[in-house]
Amino acid sequence: MRYNPDREKIAMPTVRLSDDARALLRLRIEQGRVDVTPDNLEAYRELVAAGILIPFSTFSRGPESSFRFTQEGWDRRLEWLNGPAAPPR
Repeated sequence: MRYNPDREKIAMPTVRLSDDARALLRLRIEQGRVDVTPDNLEAYRELVAAGILIPFSTFSRGPESSFRFTQEGWDRRLEWLNGPAAPPR
């Protein structure tokens, strides 16, 4: 769910993810942590724009050095793996 001070439910929009973003999402779901690198940063940003992940900054690694699932992104993780928009295996 996106930031919502009134706590009303906002439905996650239907989005089309690139192959890179879908592959990264699959890795995050199956393996947990996937290091942020220059090669996958755009895929992470795409998952943020889709409302699936939230970026975090760390003191030692700087901005966008860590990403976490939104509540709705986590709740729908099996849909992402098994549904029609599921990343390829």
